[in-house]
Amino acid sequence: MLIRCPLCGARYRVAPERVRPGIRIRCPKCNDVFALRTLPESPSEEPTSVPRRPKVAIVEDARFFRELVRDVLAPLNLEICEAADGEQGLELVRTEKPDLVILDLNLPRRDGYELMKLIRADLELRHVRLLAMSGVFRKESDQDAALAAGADDFIGKSFTPDLLLDRVRKLLKAKP
Repeated sequence: MLIRCPLCGARYRVAPERVRPGIRIRCPKCNDVFALRTLPESPSEEPTSVPRRPKVAIVEDARFFRELVRDVLAPLNLEICEAADGEQGLELVRTEKPDLVILDLNLPRRDGYELMKLIRADLELRHVRLLAMSGVFRKESDQDAALAAGADDFIGKSFTPDLLLDRVRKLLKAKP
């Protein structure tokens, strides 16, 4: 019997006698815990609809940092789109309607605080999860200001890959 992780898409073969309805499984690839969903054994019996991959927008002016975040998130099998400033970020969020936006607070042409307030004020976008990040994070009041502007979570740019993956997984699971 085949099972598939709904978060990263990894597939695993399991002996049918070991599978029970409702069983929860931890994916060895991405560590996501999910309820069992079985897939047909042969390719001709594949489901007709493939679940949509979560979409994440990265709004960051430093190209190398966008690439770093993209590389860290690669195991999650996400659909990723990018913008290099706050103005492009707002347009990207309006057109792509991502599940999660990872944004720098210090952006050119519209800072991250203003971008988050505009997203939260838009009825079509207010459900989008926002992960604010900053390289100049110095004190708790910086985090409080990001949360007050509409961020669901905050992370300093000196994050470890595991920390970023954990935050993104939690925010995508919390999606309404």
